[in-house]
Order: sequence, then structure tokens, then C-alpha cells
Amino acid sequence: MEKKNWAKSIWGIISPMLIYIGIQIVVVMVIQAGYTAYWYMQGVSFHEIAFMISDALQGKELMLTMISALVTIPILGFLMKRDIDRQKASNTLTKFRLSNKLLYLLIIPFAIFNMEWANMFVSVLQIFMPEFMLDSYSGTQSAIYESSVILQIAAAGIVAPVVEELIFRGLIYKRIKEISNIKTAAVLSAVIFGVFHGNWVQAPYAFFIGLAAVFVYEKYKSVMAPILLHISANMASVGLSYIASKFQQVQGESIQQFSDWEIIRTISSSMLVFFVLAFVMGIIINSKVNPKEVENEIIDSGNSMLSVSYTHLRAHETAANL
Repeated sequence: MEKKNWAKSIWGIISPMLIYIGIQIVVVMVIQAGYTAYWYMQGVSFHEIAFMISDALQGKELMLTMISALVTIPILGFLMKRDIDRQKASNTLTKFRLSNKLLYLLIIPFAIFNMEWANMFVSVLQIFMPEFMLDSYSGTQSAIYESSVILQIAAAGIVAPVVEELIFRGLIYKRIKEISNIKTAAVLSAVIFGVFHGNWVQAPYAFFIGLAAVFVYEKYKSVMAPILLHISANMASVGLSYIASKFQQVQGESIQQFSDWEIIRTISSSMLVFFVLAFVMGIIINSKVNPKEVENEIIDSGNSMLSVSYTHLRAHETAANL
């Protein structure tokens, strides 16, 4: 029985990712089938169609990812509702309410500061990374930054953060915490989040953002908090990348004129400043944000799909344990 429970728990942890990956595969297959049917009716041979499909989908990776995410979100919502119903049935569901919704605004600067120092940390790491590690990010980088700014904002800035937070904080983190504790669940879910990105450059960045997402998730007691954090970080990253590309075009100067040591020293100084700012914002959030437990209220799981449910056994644990 114990082995069966562990197998079920592990499946519950990995299944949300597999569902998302499976939907991405199905979306691509459906689009390919549509192209094939259309061109075949136009009298194009299957041999030619294969090349035409490859050309048609070239550079559309970000768009395909957004479509897949939009299809996946309702399914993740259903899974979260089922988890809530399960907790209701076992009488272990607790709901929290934040009296002042304006406190959510504290997440925005916290997200931006964390995005900045984590990006700078990865920039330093890239100096020491071998070529194969850097190459692992080239495909993703091209898919994101060679797309239009509007698509970057919609897909990478909004839709991707929503689907990823529902997967990694709304489902995976919560399910890991049910069989472990906050610290283990925070680190393990952040590691999985980093590995899920599939390249050596994004993995450490995603790990740190994953930890920050767990922190606000535990403080605000709602998955809306890490969603806002993730959206704020990604939107700021897209905006700064756009500004940097335009500035580089105007300046026409290469960073290669500086030595690695000068680059490391400059980036590290800025990284330290943003890390301190993020830490200060974390202290402010930790002291100001204290949602109250809702007592004697019937919780409708259908209307609480995006609310975090916690077991009474762990209600005393807070983000301070991080």
C-alpha cells in the first residue's frame, strides 16, 4: 500500500508537466495535419508538403507555445478544483482572505528586483559556461526574441506565467508539500521548474524565481501572487530586452572591448544592489502581508479554484520557514 501511495504521489507531481507537454505535441500535430490536408487538396505531393510545413512553422514556436498554454489552462483549473474537492472531503481545507488587496502591488517591485539580480547572476555564469551549455539556450532565445514584441508580451509576458504557475505552484508545489514540508517542497519544486525549461542558461534563473514564487505564494495564500510575480518579472524582462536591443543598435558598440573581469565586476556590483532591494522588499512583504483564516464559511471549490488550500496540520507554517 505504501509503494502504491508513493507511486500515486510521484504521478501527481509529474502529471501536470506531462499534460502540458502532451498538449504541445497534439497542437503541433493538429496544425501539421491541417496544413497537410489543405495542401494535399491543392495537389501538392506529400514530399513537398513536408518541406512546406517545416517552412510554415519556422519561427512560430512562441505562438505554438501560447496556443498550447491556452488549451492547458482550463485543464489545470480542473485539476486544482479536484484537489480542493479532495481536501474538502477529508475536512482539511482552509481558506484565507487578505483584507487589503493593494498589498498585491508589493509583489511587482519584488519581482522586478529578483528578475534583475537573477538575470545578472546568470550573465556572470554564462562567462564560464562551456559552448554546449550556451548552445542549449540558442533555440529558446531565438524563439522568444525573434518574435514580435506584441507576441512576446502576450505569450512570454502573460500566458506562459499563468500556465507555469498553475503547474508548478498551484499543483506541483502543493502536492509535494502534502508529502514533505515547506522547505523541501520549495527547493524541489524550484529545481523541477528550472529543469523543465530544458536549457542550462534558464535553469538557474528559473530556480531562483521559483523560490521567490513560493515565498509570495505562502505569504498571500493564493496562486494569484506567484502569477503576478511571474508576469511582472517576465514583462520587465521583455521590456528591458527590447530597450537594450534598440540601444545597442544606436550605439553600435560591442561589449567585447571589456575584459571578462571588468564585466564580472560591473555586473556583480549591480547584482548586489538588486539583491539587497529584493531582500528589503521581501522583509516588507513578510511583515505587511498577513491573510486571515476564514472560519465557519462554506467554501465553494468552483469559485475558489485559484485560492490556495492548506491543511490544518500545516496552517502554522509560514514563508519564514524558507
